[in-house]
Amino acid sequence: MKLAGAISWMSTIHQQKHCSLHQGRHQCSTSSMVEGSLKAIASSRLRMNLYMPIPARSLPNAGELSLRKISPAFFILTATGSILTIIADYRLVPGAKFPEPVEDIRDAIGWTLANVGEVLAQGTGVQGDFDNVFLMSHSAGSCHTSTLLLHPTLLPSYLRTRIRGVVLQGGVYTFKRDESTSPDAPLLQLYGSWDTVEENMPATLLQRAPADILETFPDVVIFVSEREIDGFEEDNRLLAANLEKKLGKGVPVVVMKNHNHLSPHWALWTGAGEEWAEDVTRWIKERAASV
Repeated sequence: MKLAGAISWMSTIHQQKHCSLHQGRHQCSTSSMVEGSLKAIASSRLRMNLYMPIPARSLPNAGELSLRKISPAFFILTATGSILTIIADYRLVPGAKFPEPVEDIRDAIGWTLANVGEVLAQGTGVQGDFDNVFLMSHSAGSCHTSTLLLHPTLLPSYLRTRIRGVVLQGGVYTFKRDESTSPDAPLLQLYGSWDTVEENMPATLLQRAPADILETFPDVVIFVSEREIDGFEEDNRLLAANLEKKLGKGVPVVVMKNHNHLSPHWALWTGAGEEWAEDVTRWIKERAASV
């Protein structure tokens, strides 16, 4: 049986240090973090971590983990769900301008699908269903992922048709113009101007989305924390409602109980607050099985 595959983005728009940008042609390295489970893949601009499923009996104890080394998505999708998972970086401000982070996400998907043999060679007989890819993102990553799916020119059809489902978590899709915002604010560093923000934010792209994009749009589920940042839950519910109108199908909104914006991922492997990850795994598996 082939395992479902997921590509995930968990980063923010801005952080103190820049992503390392790799030069030259695509290449693979083998920097293993969890024995038998993770290999590092480098492309010309991106760094991607590949998480291979491992038997439950081989999972490390919580005391053996270093959160500086192990991504939470390992536990969401690989260890708990037997889902082959790739986590990719994208460029951040101030070193990136729109649409470069969105292009990085697209290129991570494209590189993966163009190098299936190299990806699978990192594992031990693992097979993945690369005809049905699932995307998962959090915070600014969800803004970039929804932008990629809704933008009229950034995502070519040969990649779009391989995306089976999307998990958007804790994203922002509408930005209200505030002329008092400093040009040094991450949002304006990324987009350059309020006009560009308003033309390219996901809410606008959805309203303008052409029929060919909507007809092939993947299934979507939206996750929000119960204690989200002010305005986030309302924006997520508005996106879900507008997607339902445009797509003619349901877009569920799942509330992660007792969580704030950042806590869902930190809660994993603690024994408390992990239910949302089980919901993600179940949602992906149901759609992978229906293909």
